[in-house]
Amino acid sequence: MDFPGLELKIRMTLVAGPDMRVFVPVRLYYMDTDPYAVQFSFDVTPDDVVRWTFARELLDQGLTAPAGIGDVKITPVGPLHDRGLRLELESPDGYACLEGPAAPIKEWIAETYAAVAAGQESKAVDIDSLLDDLLTH
Repeated sequence: MDFPGLELKIRMTLVAGPDMRVFVPVRLYYMDTDPYAVQFSFDVTPDDVVRWTFARELLDQGLTAPAGIGDVKITPVGPLHDRGLRLELESPDGYACLEGPAAPIKEWIAETYAAVAAGQESKAVDIDSLLDDLLTH
């Protein structure tokens, strides 16, 4: 593979309550070392960064229809001409709901599929190296 990763930096809204919304910087990252997944992180404070890794396919599906039944739920929101995206993240440590623009995420996810096409992820993974790492650690 010819790229180390694809990054998107955007601003989303952390929905902290019915009347409390806070803008947070968000970073999405796609790496050739894990072609099935996307990494998603946002800064709660400069010293408190929340990081999640979930399926690239889940993010792609969530751009057009509600997706996810577990710890990550992604839902398109708003009118089609001004589509937004809601991400709900839940763990034993807490819950977060973020909302933001869908258009830049849609463009970025298309770039990830241009780099590694759907169904071709296994060709990008070096299984021998992964097994060596697992067995030696």
